[in-house]
Amino acid sequence: MRTVNRGALVALLGVALVAAFPVLPAHAATAPPTSVPPVPLIDRELHNRMLGVLNPAIEVAIDTQMRVLVRNAVARQFDGDTNALWTTVIQEAEEAGVADPNAPGWYQLKSAVASFQNVLGYDYAPQIYIPNWGEGVYAGSAVTVTVAPAAETATAAVGHRVDQYGNVSQVTVNEAYAETNEVWVLSVNERITLGGGIEHALPDAPAARSGPEAPAAGAGMGANAVCNPTGLRNPKGAEYLRRWKVTNDNFGELFEGKREMRLVIITSTGFVLRNHYFAKVKKKHVKNWQDTETFVTTWDQAVYGTVMAYTWYEVDGGETISGTISTPLQGGGSISTTISKQERDDEAGTAVVYFAESTYLTYDTSRVAFEVCSQGGEGGSGDEQNVACGALASASSTYPYEGYAPSRVTDCNRDTRLGGAYSWSNAATVYPPSNPQWVQADFGVERTIRRVVVHTSQGYPIRDYDVQVWNGLNYLTVAEVRGNTALQVTSTFSLRNTRLVRILGRSGPAHQQLHVRVNELEAYAN
Repeated sequence: MRTVNRGALVALLGVALVAAFPVLPAHAATAPPTSVPPVPLIDRELHNRMLGVLNPAIEVAIDTQMRVLVRNAVARQFDGDTNALWTTVIQEAEEAGVADPNAPGWYQLKSAVASFQNVLGYDYAPQIYIPNWGEGVYAGSAVTVTVAPAAETATAAVGHRVDQYGNVSQVTVNEAYAETNEVWVLSVNERITLGGGIEHALPDAPAARSGPEAPAAGAGMGANAVCNPTGLRNPKGAEYLRRWKVTNDNFGELFEGKREMRLVIITSTGFVLRNHYFAKVKKKHVKNWQDTETFVTTWDQAVYGTVMAYTWYEVDGGETISGTISTPLQGGGSISTTISKQERDDEAGTAVVYFAESTYLTYDTSRVAFEVCSQGGEGGSGDEQNVACGALASASSTYPYEGYAPSRVTDCNRDTRLGGAYSWSNAATVYPPSNPQWVQADFGVERTIRRVVVHTSQGYPIRDYDVQVWNGLNYLTVAEVRGNTALQVTSTFSLRNTRLVRILGRSGPAHQQLHVRVNELEAYAN
């Protein structure tokens, strides 16, 4: 590696080497301290140690052969980003004879890199990251070296520009500058685990069902696969995450490299069903939809319940820590579980997916939006005819406020939210269990049915009821449901020809037995 005037270089870097915090725009200097978010201790410590890499890194940038070696290493994108670990650069430079292992500057570089082996008890891996390498930025006559600021919200930093003659000058590095100039950002890799191994994405679990129609482990649906056209889920249908995007990218600026998102999916029982890492996406693209078609599970409600929480993170790396998260549910209750994450990861919010909801919904955690899809399952493709959809509805009594109405149960809307906009409930003057209340669907003509699905209200599910059909003389009970706590219940019976299907409500939930609620009533021939 070429020898330079180290005294002059150190003099130029004097201010940068003692700066422990990110360089902010000049106008920010007069802002009150409360206007700048506090920088975590680990980020301040990493920044301080990275300043020790700055001086020898500039010497590397001055050497023509070292520039070529670094660029070749970065172009390999060992973890999906335009970066290279300093340990890789050091090893390859010494093997190629490009660097003198005994040179003072090279020894300083190796010592500075080694200092990251124990930062507050955790091993970090320093790296060189070149933003936009190969996408508008290519090898030129000048290289700019900068240290990633301690605060990830910083939009600018002091850069040290090295020209083809070895002259070093200070510049301001921001996103616009990095679009057209070769910038070496000195930072730590976000996904290196303790011990130096690269942590890979966990594989997707295989489908819970077998047979030729079952998705393979980790499989997407494929370009020709079709979601249930009604937007409804069938029992034991294949659930997919169709696509996602970042809606509020406050995870960091250009100095952090590509965004790497992690998704944890939790069942209603608190079981972690999925722990999935997505491929890295450039900051300028992450606000566009990312099509994934990622298989989630075969949704068996008897196993996983009727609710799943989608919790998102942006991966920044660090020591693995654990904590309990609790996600509130509509109508009361919550999903709680313990999740492990890395110390520097950013939380990106949680959204709750209900089995009975339409799969045409877009969910938004305030930082990440996503869409899901269901395919197949018991009952076919999801487009079989629900003969109760649009049927004439009536009831023994109706709660007269907030919009409750019998027509809610045949409006073809499976929404299980609590309230009159989605549900029927009995009047306050007549109470189950001593006085059962009913709601029914009139098809207008006789239909052949063998399956009835009842959707009820979140937090207040109907507990006890009978499914009844009209035989021309009276109502026959074809199914009994007792002690229910689910939001969707399917009752199957022998084929019946009938014009009327009735839900006879005998009891509401234990905490409100006097009111029975039905949000949707469906009837099928198969």
